[in-house]
Amino acid sequence: MKKLILLTITIVSTFLSLLPANELKDFAMVSIYEDRGKTIVYESNNSESFFKDINVSFALLKSNDTAIQISNIKTHDTQFNPVPKEEKFQDSNTTYWLKVDLGSTFPSGRFVYSYGDADFTDHTILPSQQLEKFVLDGMQSMKFTYTQRLDPQVYYFKLVPKHYRIPFRFVYVSTPETFYAYLAKDSHIQLILGLILGLIIMAGIYNGAMYYYNKDVSFLYYALMQLFMNLILYNFSGVFLWDEESFFCRNIHYEYVISLLASLFAILFTLSFLELKKHMPKLYTLTHYLAFVIVADIVVSLFYKSLLIEYYLLPFMMLALIYAGYKRVRQSYKPARFYLAGWIVLTIAVFLNIFGVGYEYTIIDPLYIGAAVEAILFSLALSYKMRMVAKAKEEQKELLVHQSKLACMGEMIGNIAHQWRQPLTYLGYTMMNLKEAQKHGELDEAYLSKKVADATTQIDFMSQTIDDFKDFYAPHKEKEDFSLVQATHETLEIMKNTFTHSDIEVKLVVIEDKPIYNYKNEYKQVLLNLLSNAKDALIERETVHPKVTITINTNSVSIEDNAGGIKKELLHRIFEPYFTTKEGNTGIGLYMSKMIVERNMQSKLTVNNTPYGVIFTLRF
Repeated sequence: MKKLILLTITIVSTFLSLLPANELKDFAMVSIYEDRGKTIVYESNNSESFFKDINVSFALLKSNDTAIQISNIKTHDTQFNPVPKEEKFQDSNTTYWLKVDLGSTFPSGRFVYSYGDADFTDHTILPSQQLEKFVLDGMQSMKFTYTQRLDPQVYYFKLVPKHYRIPFRFVYVSTPETFYAYLAKDSHIQLILGLILGLIIMAGIYNGAMYYYNKDVSFLYYALMQLFMNLILYNFSGVFLWDEESFFCRNIHYEYVISLLASLFAILFTLSFLELKKHMPKLYTLTHYLAFVIVADIVVSLFYKSLLIEYYLLPFMMLALIYAGYKRVRQSYKPARFYLAGWIVLTIAVFLNIFGVGYEYTIIDPLYIGAAVEAILFSLALSYKMRMVAKAKEEQKELLVHQSKLACMGEMIGNIAHQWRQPLTYLGYTMMNLKEAQKHGELDEAYLSKKVADATTQIDFMSQTIDDFKDFYAPHKEKEDFSLVQATHETLEIMKNTFTHSDIEVKLVVIEDKPIYNYKNEYKQVLLNLLSNAKDALIERETVHPKVTITINTNSVSIEDNAGGIKKELLHRIFEPYFTTKEGNTGIGLYMSKMIVERNMQSKLTVNNTPYGVIFTLRF
C-alpha cells in the first residue's frame, strides 16, 4: 500500500510539473538578486499584448545626502542613472531611490505595484490613485489607478532594504489580470512542490522505519540523503518559515552544507546498498576518497565557500555513482537497475538546473522532477533488496529446519539403539540357551515354549518402540487437549534407557496438572530437545550425581539440571542459530525449540541459571 501511495504521488506530481510553462504577459519589472557573491540586476518589459509599444523604465539614485527627501526628489532627477547590472544594496550609509517611468504611452486603467525584500517608506503615488495595499505569500502589493495625461507618469520610491544574507528585491508593474494569473500559477507551483516534498518526506520516513526494524544501514543512509534533499528543495522554493535573521534563511553557507551532506549520504548509501566493498573493492576505495573530499569541503564551506559547488565539480563527482550502479547491473544484481535509473534521472536534473536548461518547457525547476522520480526509484530498489533478503532468510530457515530434522533423527536413532540394546542382548542369550539345551538333550516342548514366549515379548517391545518413535515424529497440525504429565511420561519413556545408560537421575515433580489446548507432538519435540541438551551437558562436564528435574505446574513446565549452568555473558545468546558451547554440536536445537514454542505454540521459552545448573521454563 505504501508503495502504491508513493507511486501515485510521483506520477501526479511529475505530470503536473511537466505541464508547459505559460509566459505571463502585461508586466514590466526590475529584479535585484545575488548570485555567487555578486548582486545582479535584471530588467524586463513584456510588451506582447496590453503593454505593446510601451517601455516602462527603471532608474536608480544612491546617495548619502540627507537633504534628499521625497518632497524634493524631483529636483535630483538628473542624478538618476539606469539600474546597473551589478549593484550592492547592503551599504547602511547609503539611501537608495528608485524611479519608475511609465512612459507617455502607458494606458489608463487599474494596475498593481508589487515589491519584495524592501520597504518603500516614501513614494510619490498620489493618495487619489491608491486603491488597496496587501501582502500575499510574502510579496507586498498595492493596487493603483492611472489616467493617461492626468496622473504623473514618473514615480519615485525610497528603498529601505531588508538585510537578508542573499537579497532578492524586485519591483513589478502589471495589470490585475496578469497579477492574479501570476498568483494562480504560483499556487499551482506550490501545490506541485508540496506533493514532491511530501513524497520525499514519506520515502525518508518509511526507509527510516525500515532501518529501525531491519538494522540495514543502507536504509538509514537513504533516509538521511532524502532529509537533506528535502531541505535543498525547500530552500530552492523560496518559501521560508524562519525569520530573515535565522541562520537557515538565505544563507549560502547553509546551502553549501545541506547540498554536500546530501551528496555525502548518497555516497554512503551507494557503498552500502551496492555492497561495493565485497563486489568492487577498487571502486569502493575510490568512493571512500570522494566521501573524504566532501567532508573536507563541508569544513571549508563553513568559513569560506564550497569549492566543489562553486566550480561545478560535485555533479561530475556523482557520475562515479552512476558507474557503480552500471557495474552492479552488469553483475546481475537486480536492485541496481532501479538504483541506476534513479541516479541517471537525478543527475540529468542536476545538470539541467546548473545550466538553466528546461525552465521554458516545464512549470517548475527540473531538479524537483528528478528528485521525485529518484525518490520512488530508490525506494523500489530498497524494496527489491528487502525481497531478496527475505527470500534468502526463508531459504536459511528451511535449511535450519532441515538440519534440525537431521539432528532429531540422529537423536531418535540413538534412543532406538538404547531401547533395543537390552532386548537384543536378551534375544542373544535366549538363542544361546536354546542351543545349549539342545546340545545337552534338555530341549523339551515346555522349555521351548517358554523361550519362544520370552523372545516374542522382547520382539513386541522392540516393535512398540518403533511405533512410539513413529507417533512421536508424526506431524500433527491440529491443536488438541492433552495432559502435560502424560505427554512428559511418553517423552521420558523414549529416553529412559539413554538416561539409565548414563547414570542420570530423572525426577518428575507434578504440582498441578490441567489439560491444555495446544500441539502435543510439538511440546514433546521441544521437551526431547531440552532433555537431550541437559543430558549432553551433564555427560560432557562429568557431573557428580547428574540429575534432571522436571516440574509441572498448571500451564508451565520447567527442566532443571545440575551441570553447572551457562556463563553469564553467553546466556543471552543461547537461543541464537548456530551458537553452541558444545564441541561438535550444530547449535540449532535450542534455536528451533524457541521457534516452535513462540511461533507455532504461541507460548514462551526462557532460560536462567540456578545455583547448581540451568533451568529452562516453558509457559503456555
